[in-house]
Amino acid sequence: MTQHSTSSGRGNSDPPDPAGNVAEQRPLIEVGMDGGIRSWNLGAERVYGYAAGELAGRSILELMPQEKAVAFRQHMERLKRGESFRHYKTVHLRKNKPPIDVSVNMEPKRDLDGEIRSALLVVQPLDKPKGIHKVLWESDEWTRAIVETAVDGIITIDDYGRIEYFNPAAERLFGYKAGEVQGENVKLLMPSPYREEHDSYLANYRRTGAGKIIGIGRELVGRHKDGTVFPIELAVSEVRMGNRRLFTGIVHDISQRKQVQQEKERVLRDLNKRNIETTCLYRVGEVVRSRDMLSDIFREVVRLVRPALLYPDIARVCITFDDHVYRTTTFDETPWSISASITVAGRKRGDVEVYYLEERPPREHGPFLGEEKDLIEAIARTLGELVERREAESKVIQASKLASIGELAAGVGHEINNPVNSIINCADIIMEMTAADSQERQFAELARSEAERIAKIARDLLMFSRQDRETHSPARLCDIVESVLSLTRKKIAKSNVELEVDIPEDLPELNCRSEQLQQVIMNLIINALYALDERFPKGHPDKKLCIRAAPMDYGGRSFVRITVEDFGSGIEPTHIDRLFDPFFTTKGRDRGTGLGLSVSDGIVKEHGGVISVESEPGRFSRFHVDLPLDSEAVDTGTRAE
Repeated sequence: MTQHSTSSGRGNSDPPDPAGNVAEQRPLIEVGMDGGIRSWNLGAERVYGYAAGELAGRSILELMPQEKAVAFRQHMERLKRGESFRHYKTVHLRKNKPPIDVSVNMEPKRDLDGEIRSALLVVQPLDKPKGIHKVLWESDEWTRAIVETAVDGIITIDDYGRIEYFNPAAERLFGYKAGEVQGENVKLLMPSPYREEHDSYLANYRRTGAGKIIGIGRELVGRHKDGTVFPIELAVSEVRMGNRRLFTGIVHDISQRKQVQQEKERVLRDLNKRNIETTCLYRVGEVVRSRDMLSDIFREVVRLVRPALLYPDIARVCITFDDHVYRTTTFDETPWSISASITVAGRKRGDVEVYYLEERPPREHGPFLGEEKDLIEAIARTLGELVERREAESKVIQASKLASIGELAAGVGHEINNPVNSIINCADIIMEMTAADSQERQFAELARSEAERIAKIARDLLMFSRQDRETHSPARLCDIVESVLSLTRKKIAKSNVELEVDIPEDLPELNCRSEQLQQVIMNLIINALYALDERFPKGHPDKKLCIRAAPMDYGGRSFVRITVEDFGSGIEPTHIDRLFDPFFTTKGRDRGTGLGLSVSDGIVKEHGGVISVESEPGRFSRFHVDLPLDSEAVDTGTRAE
């Protein structure tokens, strides 16, 4: 680069002219980044008519018409970023002379630390064109100004793909300076696979003249200097200059337009998906309203859910409720699933599950996967509310049945009492009239004993119907259990059940109604024998029934715990919380009414106690009856342990 002075003196500020004619030297001006003139050579003095000392420290803008100042400031801003300019055509003012047309080369000047401190302007005065040459010269300047300030990137390449021109907008789009890409292959600005295809495309065009995008616009992808890609719209035109063939591409960044388009498509997909989900929920509601059997409802819901999912082809649906499973025809459990619990009265009774045969696309490609979870949860809530409503209706019906049974029991009890008392009286008379060791006396005693059994049953029916609350009396637990076993030992032995009893005689007495507690223990023993026979129809070493009792403390109070344990078929977890509901039974229609545990639960509560159960299907069931040794009530909330 031509050396120049950094002061206002002339000295060695001008390089020697090859012909020795200093007056013919090109004007050189050094300008600080604030626009202040730092140096001024002899060539500049000759052209502008100012001595160096006259302009030292003054603004370079004083040499320009006002309308040219804006463009100069823009060039200075770009010089600060390290850019340079060639053949920048403008107009400069001179001292006591007309303005002059000039072509300026502008280069950033760095200090020893590499910092840009000033700009070097190399000025070439231009002869004033005349006629057609003037028009062409002004047209060239006008065209360059438009191209340099264009919003879209403008890139010119030769027919081998080498970049010849790269305007400022292209620099902003691709992150390269013009000097970095000039002479480089334009495929530098392309990602794969366009990068690999471009040379063969140009070669084919040179050979055949058949172009794919010349003269038309096309959406492509550009590659930034940092490696990121972005969508562009490219329009390519061809121009011939003598024997040369050049291609000019106008590049428009369409990232924002693509984002708007994608957002519109997302909203449309969202609306469509919401419509499908709403339709699915409506149809589920129709099924719930129109079908009577829960099994039919669950099967139909499984069929309705799948088409409402975003990826129905790879989705499988399953509904589990209590012990029942309803699923699509083909079903596989996979790691990719969503589910929601079917909750009835605060207790989980089942699930609605969706399994996918393969991993779903990431959320940015499938924006509705979150909404699918909402859909599944809404369906699960609908099914839970359906079951809860139906069970509430069933309880109302059951309560009505219980009331009817109570009335019936009262009537039966009263009707039985009179004839049974007559039988007992007649038996007493016969016993008085016969000898103690006679056969007639034995028959009379047997008749009286059986009549007393019938009378007891009648009293129990009356007690059930009117829920007697007469005063409790002290009783020993061992006596209560023995009374029950005296009636059941024969049945226990007939079922080949090994009986273990551990009721300490020194346990504190209970303040209770003995007959009611006998009824509770009787119900538990009958249920245990049923479970043992179900698991072991014949004899087996594990066919055992254990009845135990022991004192315990709970919440600072004293209790007696009675445990009836069997090693039979056990109880399914889904049934445990319903064991004490009226009319709920897992036995066959001819084996139980579903009232035994419900009545037992009421009796234990009336005594201020708690009945609870723990069980493992196929292994054991263990019922605990905890009775207080005082008269206060206890929390009866939790039954399952």
